[in-house]
Amino acid sequence: MSLNLTFLKKWLPIAAISALIPIIISLILGTPILQALVASGLTVLLVVSGLLFRSYGRERNHGVSNP
Repeated sequence: MSLNLTFLKKWLPIAAISALIPIIISLILGTPILQALVASGLTVLLVVSGLLFRSYGRERNHGVSNP
């Protein structure tokens, strides 16, 4: 349960902000809303996958350094 709360507290605001940026830019440029939603979804996918790889991709043993 704490993993879900961590996701909601840390990643959801970042994903929401990254979803709003393409929508605002596309509204300014006048592109169709469907293209804005697709761009927003792809941006959220990239941000969340990057955060997942950052969280689970690092080594757990902090005292060991790679030569």
